Amino acid sequence: MKIAILGWGSLIWQPKDLVFDEENGWKENGPILPIEFARISKDGRLTLVISENGTKVPVLYALSNYQNLEEAVLNLAVREGSGRKSIGSYDKTKDKFSSDVFFEQNILDWIKNEDIDAVIWTNLGENWNIKNNNGEIIRQIQPNNRIEYLKELKGNTSVLAEEYIRRTPPQIQTHFRKLIEEELNWTPIQNE
Repeated sequence: MKIAILGWGSLIWQPKDLVFDEENGWKENGPILPIEFARISKDGRLTLVISENGTKVPVLYALSNYQNLEEAVLNLAVREGSGRKSIGSYDKTKDKFSSDVFFEQNILDWIKNEDIDAVIWTNLGENWNIKNNNGEIIRQIQPNNRIEYLKELKGNTSVLAEEYIRRTPPQIQTHFRKLIEEELNWTPIQNE
């Protein structure tokens, strides 16, 4: 089974323990998905997720070294540190999605022309809650205030947030990325 792993953020430059075809790397002609900086992560970064309010952009993909869909899903879940339920999948051989997603047609339109049997992706939603070290919500930001949120970050959190945005592949040109570049001058840097 040939399994494609979709990526648009840190998975590209920080694959960690992701088991994929490193020799051929990440291809830039993945499906077109609605992506946006719309999730505050545990470490305070503003990260990219699939969002109904996202900008439709071609994401990247790499082939998993696993040939079993469940193994590939578990490997991505471990890399993301997020649990099995936060990984979406589509099995072309069974014409089955792991859960209901609003972007099914985007996946179907792409995979029908690819020599790929299944596709997996990180399926985390938007999150606007800022939490303390105990996981308690200390405040919530409004989606339209994401640039103000980035401006108020300090120290290592600010550095991590800037690195994430600047290292995001240039083709992931979302609405808010353009605004962040204009307001903060956090322009893309070359990934190795």
